[in-house]
Amino acid sequence: MALEFGTVKWGIGDGTLVNREDLSNIVTQQTPSDTPWLAQASKSEAQGVLHQWLIDTMRAPQTTGAIEGAAYSFVTSTTPSRVTNVCMIFRKDIGVSRTQMKANPAAIGNTYTYEMEKGTKELNTDVETAVFSSLTSATGTTGAARVMKGFQNYITSNTARPASLGAAATSGQLVANDFNKILDTIYTAGGNPDQVFVSPSVKRQVSNFTLTQQNRNIAAAEKKLVQGIDMYDSDYGLLAIVLDRFVPQSTNTSTAAASATDVRGTMFILERAKNRWAWYDPIHHEYVGKLGDSINGILVGEGCLEVLNEKADGMILAINNKNAALGDA
Repeated sequence: MALEFGTVKWGIGDGTLVNREDLSNIVTQQTPSDTPWLAQASKSEAQGVLHQWLIDTMRAPQTTGAIEGAAYSFVTSTTPSRVTNVCMIFRKDIGVSRTQMKANPAAIGNTYTYEMEKGTKELNTDVETAVFSSLTSATGTTGAARVMKGFQNYITSNTARPASLGAAATSGQLVANDFNKILDTIYTAGGNPDQVFVSPSVKRQVSNFTLTQQNRNIAAAEKKLVQGIDMYDSDYGLLAIVLDRFVPQSTNTSTAAASATDVRGTMFILERAKNRWAWYDPIHHEYVGKLGDSINGILVGEGCLEVLNEKADGMILAINNKNAALGDA
């Protein structure tokens, strides 16, 4: 259909050169940027690239009393030991051409500012990922970056694997008894954990724990089935179950133990007061010299994980991504 104005006719498609495009003034970033551990962790200050702290232990309790009138017998006390981590550099380089800086992009506004905001989120996710990764500390060289140690290489005293796995080289399905046993182990070692960081698949398995006298409530007025478990009231205290996209998760597609060869699935049981993030140089922005017809800068920060005493924490390793009880096949 065409509309006629005098002798000029405008038909469908005739306005493509003069009509403004329909571009929404909004940008949607789908990539997740939430960092549950880093957001809630206490922050401390590292005063050197090699960050160190001390840990100590008490002697075992005794049931024998002192003999009346006995001579004093002095013994040598244990000496605190030193724990070390290496501050790791997290950096994002930013470059925007002069031409783009003069443009008027939809939703973004100032392109450089937008890239700074996005880059800050990206560096935070880098930190969150590094904390839970299996990283071994390295001091770095002229051709290699410094690397900090993560939780997986700090926590050595309180570790376990699902009882259902077939061999050390495979992963197993997590059940409530596996979880309660590691809590027992941590408590016996002196820890009082209050947080559990889990991947999406393991969060489903925790919510499916079969417990004695457990009820699932359906609020008639709200028409809502309460399925998820966000707080776990254990014999050893109340623990928050924290869903974290950056906790390692296996990628197996089979529930059979013999086929479950991806053993990256890990549950981290932590005592919040014993784990901190130490900033040597918090993330900040710096402009750098011109490298051509563009505006250039960097976002950079430097820090490391600080585990004040690894005996306060624990891990369940080699958790299978699939669980038959949840209908996975």
